[in-house]
Amino acid sequence: MGRPNVELSNYEAVYDYYETHRQNMAFARFAHFVLARVYRCDLTTDDGAPEAITDAIESGTRLIISPNHITADDQYVIVSFAEKLKALRPLRGRTFIPAEPSLFRRRGRKGKMLRWAVDELGALPTFRLADLERRKIEITDAVEADYRAATLRASEIQVNKLNAGEMMAGFWEGTRNRADHRIVQPLKKGMAYTAIAAATTAAVAVLPVGLYYGSEPEDYAKPVLEGKHRPHVHVGTPLPVDTDDPVALAARVHTEIQRCVDVVVARAGRIVADHD
Repeated sequence: MGRPNVELSNYEAVYDYYETHRQNMAFARFAHFVLARVYRCDLTTDDGAPEAITDAIESGTRLIISPNHITADDQYVIVSFAEKLKALRPLRGRTFIPAEPSLFRRRGRKGKMLRWAVDELGALPTFRLADLERRKIEITDAVEADYRAATLRASEIQVNKLNAGEMMAGFWEGTRNRADHRIVQPLKKGMAYTAIAAATTAAVAVLPVGLYYGSEPEDYAKPVLEGKHRPHVHVGTPLPVDTDDPVALAARVHTEIQRCVDVVVARAGRIVADHD
């Protein structure tokens, strides 16, 4: 099956393709190596977190890497710190991540290369009404019906991939933070539903992560950050999904992501003070 045109109106073909698509392991490992050298993370972890991550993976637990979301580079930062943190290296080539459809439809040769690369890194197109509105697409009843059907199909595929032994990375906030990178936005419950559904078949744990690029931008809509390629990252301790209440799970995850963000923001402040 050829790579489908990633448009909401074509969602059935899109998800038929990604339901069976598997990453190229050799390319995934190469890309992790390269991106870890492009995004040179200042990385810390909770005490005992690497050991807890290793124990979880070896026991068959499906991890959902869950950072805050502040820039379009965040997904590449995830790839880079998964390479840098030895405990996360087993996830290379077996982790998928919901991604904006725009990544899959860039034009020209570079667009085709990007499409191939994100496919082989496990990107899974996820449609959002906000993206359609930004493209000036009218949200008719028919469009809303397609959106609901596509969302349901995407969720089913995510659960199936977790049940099949794959790992996941995803942004629970749903969209980039355009107000204050130090404060985690309210979390959407979609990721909680996915985690809970997968946990009925296999053990699932959420791995909270805090990201920060060292400063606050003047324009949050188009942030220019001096530390773009030197992000601060703090990896927390895996949180077992042991509830069937998505509100309670989202609240717990929010608290832990915010704690991790507080760590990296404080560290960035200390680094600036030291340089002064």
